[in-house]
Amino acid sequence: MSPSRGREVRGAYGDRVRRVVTTTEPAPPDRTGRAADRRADLAPSQPDAPGAADSAPDVDSDALSGVGARPPASTNGRNGHAAPAAEATEPPPAPPGIAAPGVARGGRPPRQRARFSIRTFTSLADPNYRWYFLSLFAHFASMNSQMFIRGYLVFELTGSYTMLGAMSLANAIPGLLFSLVGGVVADRVKQKKHVIQSMQVVGSLNAGAIGVLLFMGDLRVEHLLVSAVVQGASNSLMMPARQALTNEVVGFDRLMNALALNNAGMNVARLMMPTFAGFIVAALGPGFGTEGAEWVYFMMTGLYLSSMLTLFKVKNEHRRETVSTPYSAVFSELKDGLSYIRHTPTIRMLLIVNVLVVMGSMPYFMLLPGFAREVLDAGPGGLGLLMSIQGIGSLVGSLVIASLPNKRRGLLLLCSAFGLGCSLVLFAWSEVFWVTAVIMSAVGLGQAGRMSLSQVLVQTYTADEYRGRVLSIYMMEMSLVQFGTFLVALLANVIGPQLAIGGTAVGLITLTVYLFFFVPSFRHLD
Repeated sequence: MSPSRGREVRGAYGDRVRRVVTTTEPAPPDRTGRAADRRADLAPSQPDAPGAADSAPDVDSDALSGVGARPPASTNGRNGHAAPAAEATEPPPAPPGIAAPGVARGGRPPRQRARFSIRTFTSLADPNYRWYFLSLFAHFASMNSQMFIRGYLVFELTGSYTMLGAMSLANAIPGLLFSLVGGVVADRVKQKKHVIQSMQVVGSLNAGAIGVLLFMGDLRVEHLLVSAVVQGASNSLMMPARQALTNEVVGFDRLMNALALNNAGMNVARLMMPTFAGFIVAALGPGFGTEGAEWVYFMMTGLYLSSMLTLFKVKNEHRRETVSTPYSAVFSELKDGLSYIRHTPTIRMLLIVNVLVVMGSMPYFMLLPGFAREVLDAGPGGLGLLMSIQGIGSLVGSLVIASLPNKRRGLLLLCSAFGLGCSLVLFAWSEVFWVTAVIMSAVGLGQAGRMSLSQVLVQTYTADEYRGRVLSIYMMEMSLVQFGTFLVALLANVIGPQLAIGGTAVGLITLTVYLFFFVPSFRHLD
């Protein structure tokens, strides 16, 4: 049959589609499946209605405005895959008998669409993603409460920066042991949410146990170390599945938007929960020491359970079938995943850069409880407020990333890391609480860009069948960084937290400048 003319249109979620020409002839199926699926989403096929040839006028589509109807996607009759569109720089005019772009069947013009649309909250239009987001938010609320209260308790019990570093190390060691296993599990299981739910039950029991020890007055720092090990193990098994599940919930085309909204949810929790937890400790206790902290842990137990229950409503509608292999092949799959990373230069570069950037940007957060007490003379309320103010900048940064198109993301990541390094230099220099609070918002802005963009770049450039294993390496890097944080904590005991944090920040700035000028392939990543 004769080809019908396509035009530049906007897809279902506001993304722009190239000028294409589609045909009604069957085409060979797309072997990768991804390209065809994307075109099928953006241009759903429309069967010809009887009498369309008589009712549709012959219209010169060049005379129309830039808004046209979606080009129909043909399908292959054997397997139903959408046929790829054939590109053409000068498409022929629409022949008689076929509705021209910009004119609906029956001669009625379609409703005009705006050229510009705000894409920030696109994924939230999907009810399935909204349930997923609610589950994530409850988990993030518990996690940010944990990040505040555990560091606060450790410094109150010991007064040692070394113990703050040791606590991070205890949380990290299980990640080295279980992250790769978690990646294999994420690639194998059909219902990744069941892995997440199991680990959330473990998290609720872990938080509840610490709460009981606090309530009875028997808590020691050794209990917190054991709790950190348990949490590190459960997170290592859960995080690859959670990261991979996002793609199955929203699909590849909305992945950047969804990941940025996930981080926005985490930053809203960071904005609210540390201040709220600090208020609980200050209001229900004397304002210092460990009294009142048990209620924070009881709250965390409830948040973990609510996150687990909400996840029952989530469906993995975009899951791709994978080849099932026996469990005896787990070691072989681990080896295959490492080989994939080694022979994929872009993934290898992203993972190496990520671990170096995190090494320069995270020690300040682990040392923050001691920094707030000794440098800023702040109690639990002040510590919670600093962490929450950081959440303001992180929330703004996440929403900005969610609104951006899928272009020049490597350059944006470098800019975020450079801004983060400069903010941390100012943070280390400041000794005034409210000046530090303002700087913390800039730190949060840079952290949001670093986290969102590094995650989406790794997922974008990773093949579907290796995503879980690559993400497990990505999460394992977070554990490796804690060894560096422990060394920075030891250094802070000798030269003070300001010089220790400032030194890592200068290293981060140096790294981003080097990457910008001497590794152009990184800043050209889309």
